[in-house]
Amino acid sequence: MTLERFTRRAAGLWLVLVLACLAHNAWYWGVHRGAPVTDMLAMLPRDEQRPLAAQATQALADAGARRVSVLIGGGEAATAQRAADAFLQALGDLPARHRVAEGESQAWLGLYAPVRGGLLSPASRERLASAPVQALADEALAALYQPVGGPRIGAWADDPLNLFGQWLAERAQMSRVRVQDSRLMLADPDAPDRHFALVLIELPGSGFEIAAQRQLQPRLAAATQAAQAQGATVIAAGVPLFAAAAAEQAEREIHTIGAGSLIGIVALTLLAFRSLRPRVLVALSMAVGLCVATSVSLLVFGELHLVTLVFGASLLGVAENYGSNYFSARQGLAASARWAMLARQIPVVSLAMATTVIGYALLALPPFPGLRQIAVFSAVGLVAAFVTVLWWFPLLDGRAVLAPTRFAQWLGSRRALWPSLGPRGLAVLMLGCALVAAAGWARLRVDDDIRQLQSAPAALVAQQREFARLMQAPGVAQFFVVQGRDAQQLLEREEALTAQLRGLKLGVQAVSDWLPSLQRQREDAALAARRLAEMRPALTEALGQPVAPAAAASAPLLPEAWLSSRASEPVRAQWLGPLGDGVASAVLLRGAEPADTRAALAALRLDGVTWVDKVGEVSQLLGRYRALMTLVLAAGLLLTWAALAWRFGRAAWRALAPTALAGVLTVAVLALAGQTLQLFHVLPLLILLGLGVDYGIFLLEQPGRTETRPFLSVTLAATSTLLSFGLLALSGTPALHAFGLTLLIGVFLAWLLTPLFLPHA
Repeated sequence: MTLERFTRRAAGLWLVLVLACLAHNAWYWGVHRGAPVTDMLAMLPRDEQRPLAAQATQALADAGARRVSVLIGGGEAATAQRAADAFLQALGDLPARHRVAEGESQAWLGLYAPVRGGLLSPASRERLASAPVQALADEALAALYQPVGGPRIGAWADDPLNLFGQWLAERAQMSRVRVQDSRLMLADPDAPDRHFALVLIELPGSGFEIAAQRQLQPRLAAATQAAQAQGATVIAAGVPLFAAAAAEQAEREIHTIGAGSLIGIVALTLLAFRSLRPRVLVALSMAVGLCVATSVSLLVFGELHLVTLVFGASLLGVAENYGSNYFSARQGLAASARWAMLARQIPVVSLAMATTVIGYALLALPPFPGLRQIAVFSAVGLVAAFVTVLWWFPLLDGRAVLAPTRFAQWLGSRRALWPSLGPRGLAVLMLGCALVAAAGWARLRVDDDIRQLQSAPAALVAQQREFARLMQAPGVAQFFVVQGRDAQQLLEREEALTAQLRGLKLGVQAVSDWLPSLQRQREDAALAARRLAEMRPALTEALGQPVAPAAAASAPLLPEAWLSSRASEPVRAQWLGPLGDGVASAVLLRGAEPADTRAALAALRLDGVTWVDKVGEVSQLLGRYRALMTLVLAAGLLLTWAALAWRFGRAAWRALAPTALAGVLTVAVLALAGQTLQLFHVLPLLILLGLGVDYGIFLLEQPGRTETRPFLSVTLAATSTLLSFGLLALSGTPALHAFGLTLLIGVFLAWLLTPLFLPHA
């Protein structure tokens, strides 16, 4: 079968597949109403060896994905309340909570009053266990005669030591929010005269859904303006705000990078070929690549992340290489000669495509879901664009001779400006590069902290920090997961853990503070009843009349009743429910940020207790895979050399050495520029390996200094890549910025160095 006949048959089959992918895209985005994923946690690796920790992290993230918390005020309480009313009015029909119904407090007490005998604060429990009888009696008598005391529920005779009141007071101290005039209010802990009203907004959908973000943002902006018009400060915090900022940034970058790449590539193609047909066909190959990549990625992963689409926009510049190479080789040839030209080009272009795809495929090695999705998307997109060029272009590029343009001839002739270096010249070049590399190595700094990849707007981060300071809220980056075979074992294990944590002077927020285990309830009820009975003679003698304080009611408080009550609302999200082989909860901490504290917490060993430090774990993972991918890069160099040797024999090093040298120099330049090296500077070196070797392959096929077509193709390919990845270097997402900047430097150096390594004339 001739190449022409095979190509025509293959083109028909490829058309059917592309139309199927196009229909799939139309259904997913149009009919199914699919939307890109904006949850940045989805890009991070899951803890495969500790699935319980991974599930707990996801459960806590899901719990916060719908809520936005807003503090309004900064001055007098009355001003804060007026501003909150204006805020709520402008917010419209979004579900929000600021006022407390009159019956809520009674319902709250209605849950705990029947079990008050089994509720002791840690301080009360310690005092009851160790204090002499007379000291306890004196304390009870002081409470009787004291005109103003702490909160007391019921008569003095029912609870002489006010144990229930002390328990209630301790619960109140766990939150800075107070009910004032039936509103949720708090005062600045550092400036008590500054008052804030708290508004809790519950989104109807997840904050990671673009539809929910578009519903929230304009209303929140209008409500903020209304509150500020009342002279109040507005401090908003919550996962949906960060998700919306990330989505807005990614959408903006898709337009910027995609449009910038397209405009630059169109202009370059028109200058090189002076015809719309090559431009249209090259655009077709890129569109097919993106369409097929989207469909395959959706079928493999079930969803697409917005960062993948941003990265996919940069794929345009790489996919364009194959089309530009075809038309560079086609210049000056009649239509009848295109089949012979294609036969000569297929082995070379196939080798170039394979090396590039290998580079992208290596991205799938780390356990990062986001990187794996990007790897599949990019590899499939490049193969699809290559196949489109191979099977469609010969049938669609017309019958006329594609005359070389003046610009193409000039650009191709620039090849003669590069000298052909002999052994001595190459030795001098290598010595100069070694000096630059040594200078860069001396200034190289490595930091794998995941917080280096934080890309949220500074104003939003500042608001989140101020909100955390005012609320004195615990963090969710480090926490403990507690698991038991049933709810009671879970609560008992949690109580053992919190006792140790409070011994370390850490702030703790736990479910068992609000829902004691049945064992703890029974022990506390028995302790309180015994000490009250011991106090009876002393109280009778002091008052001159019989005093018979009875033990308070101690009906058991069960998880089902607690979860269905409003009283569980402050910590309900920490009750993770069925998880793994049992039931689990999360214990949150305040003051666990210092490294030595985290190390001490990680060293705690209790049954059913798992320490989770997501920031530390991901940072360590980044470091491990930075080192691993460096080894993979070395292995990739060997594999690429083997593929090149199959084609070029002993001359294979001439195609590989410039790219290897460009990678070393890129790291040196980044270090000299003050960049801190991390995983997302190493990963693009894998892509550089594939892209840079392509230039060596094309030029080594026709190494003469007077050959214009190979250098024209290589220069067009490099410029297109620089346009796409150069714009990616402008991304506000640190990982994408590092990726783009590394390739921007590396691709330029590979293009610059490759002609110097061609055989000496």
